[in-house]
Amino acid sequence: MLATIKRYIRAAISFIRNEKSKRLINLRHEKSKGNIDRLLRKNNPIFLEVGAGNKRGNNGWITLDMTENCDMFWDLRKGIPFPDESISKVYSSHFLEHLSFREGQVFLKECLRVLVPGGIFSICVPNSRIYIEAYYLNKTLDPNQFFAYKPAFNNTTKIDYINHIAYMDGEHKYMFDEDNLTCILKQSGFQNVRLRKFDSNIDLESRDLNSIYAEAEK
Repeated sequence: MLATIKRYIRAAISFIRNEKSKRLINLRHEKSKGNIDRLLRKNNPIFLEVGAGNKRGNNGWITLDMTENCDMFWDLRKGIPFPDESISKVYSSHFLEHLSFREGQVFLKECLRVLVPGGIFSICVPNSRIYIEAYYLNKTLDPNQFFAYKPAFNNTTKIDYINHIAYMDGEHKYMFDEDNLTCILKQSGFQNVRLRKFDSNIDLESRDLNSIYAEAEK
């Protein structure tokens, strides 16, 4: 009997915590919607970084993610909270690989939807070719440069190069090389798809060695 009561108490506490969490998320979403309305009323070009992580925007960019310190708190599983053709530029860095192929297609369609005609989509993803070639050619990669997320690198044999980039300790769902990234962008409906170079205004220098950069237009 006592064990049953304790089980009910634990379930009730868990339920209350989940409900509080849901309410907090809803409040943050509502606040972000208000900020978006104010932005749109200004009628200025909007540069949006999606899946930005725990950082504020700079160089005119607005960051969006489910973190404490981003400019706008939003769950991207609900789409991008802007109306059609309202964003001049969309940027994504090391985010698309955390989505499955189908999830990525939904995300890219959302990016295309919110861009103004001729708007720019810019993206950065890990270059899986580096890790696969290192395994195949028996090259050694510097762990400090290519395995920054230590929990994801098991450091057994070189097959862990591929395990790292493919799975990232359960965080990654898809791998990219240059051909694949540009192909997916074209298939998603983007125009003038091309690879680009590192851009210090938006890209993180710490990720430059293992990244692919591309941009396209609506």
